[in-house]
Amino acid sequence: MTNHTIIKSPKQRIVILGGGFGGVYAALHLEKLLARERDVEICLVSRDNFFLFTPMLHEIAASDLEITNIVNPLRKLLRRTEVLVGDVEQIDLPNQRVLISHGDGYKSHSHALPYNHLVLALGSVTNFFKLPGLTELALAMKSLPDAIQLRAQIIGHLEEANSKCVLTDRQPLLTFVVAGGGFAGVETVAALNDFVREAVRLYPNLREEMLRVVLVHSGAVILPELGESLGRYAQEALGRRGVEICLNTRVTSMTEKEIFLTGGAPIPASTLVWTAGTVPNPVVSSLPCAKECGRVLVNKFLEVPGWPGVWAVGDCAFVPDARQPGKSHPPTAQHAIREGRVVAHNITASLNRRPLRPFSFKTIGLLASSAGEGV
Repeated sequence: MTNHTIIKSPKQRIVILGGGFGGVYAALHLEKLLARERDVEICLVSRDNFFLFTPMLHEIAASDLEITNIVNPLRKLLRRTEVLVGDVEQIDLPNQRVLISHGDGYKSHSHALPYNHLVLALGSVTNFFKLPGLTELALAMKSLPDAIQLRAQIIGHLEEANSKCVLTDRQPLLTFVVAGGGFAGVETVAALNDFVREAVRLYPNLREEMLRVVLVHSGAVILPELGESLGRYAQEALGRRGVEICLNTRVTSMTEKEIFLTGGAPIPASTLVWTAGTVPNPVVSSLPCAKECGRVLVNKFLEVPGWPGVWAVGDCAFVPDARQPGKSHPPTAQHAIREGRVVAHNITASLNRRPLRPFSFKTIGLLASSAGEGV
């Protein structure tokens, strides 16, 4: 990096790290609550300059939606918040500052951003569990580039398989495997399956019978979040659409033409979409605060114990569920949105020396789009 600057301000500064559901909704609600407070500034740090509606990423991969339908520019969405696009390099809790960087090559530089209140909303990243070949060859489904890359790879494989040069080794090109039977995996495999079966009709040298779409799940029933009966219903819906489901099975490794599983023959395939594991943003792991399951532990007010003015929401936070002692609220969008609102209320209350509000929310419903059918 070419230089290192410190962004100072005489005002009370609230810094939000992360432009996902938790971070953006915290900023939106803070803007409303602090509309008349001119001595407080809000700053949001995000890797992208847009808010991405991640639950619909699979529809971008399957060409069901245009990118603009799930992307909203942060500077248009947040009118009062200062948006800084960059990477969070370090969070210095003892000195109440965050080191962020942006720019490429010789133009790259960093900022030390002091704060009075800090909201950790850094989300999670894909976890390949160090399985051989996955980091290099598997595709994730966490970001807009992931969805675009998957769509491009699917189309590229159909084009290559249609070529008269490829006659004996088509199967790896025409087999698509998704690992993980949760929401992301089921919705991805459903959208992918519909996409390839519709697209294959445009290729004169290919037939639908040549396609193979496989969902690999480590449990006995997919969509465990919805319960066994709805999980089995989703399995039947996928099966009717031609998706193979491998239950009680895990992916162990991958090469350019094969995917290896526990207790079974390898699948000849060149495409693996991995939705079988995430881990909190790596920046969180180095923080000197209590953690649970790798996530930052917060109290019922979403505060980080032992660090006044530090709060955490979303995937990177372990938010205790008062209704289920010892367990946390699930890392879903509907929870992150409510956590963002509560943390905004509590930061405002803290600034005005008012009582804080405990976070309490009961899931209002879950939906998985499975092969054109809602589950």
